[in-house]
Amino acid sequence: MVAERNVSYTREILKTVGISPERIQMFHCSAAEGQHFQDEATRISETIKNLGSNPLKNSTPSKQEEKESKKKKTE
Repeated sequence: MVAERNVSYTREILKTVGISPERIQMFHCSAAEGQHFQDEATRISETIKNLGSNPLKNSTPSKQEEKESKKKKTE
């Protein structure tokens, strides 16, 4: 299945850049399995919450921070 291959590939990329691959998960359920979907979505959400914030988010300056840094250098 293409989706499973893509998820697996994305998990490998995350490992390479130092992000926990557990942030990407896939599960199967039909439209009739509403409770199963809710349980899985809750489980995945809790897993991500326990992993903490994105480690790259804090290591990369925001566009606003870049603008402020450039402004300070020109002053």
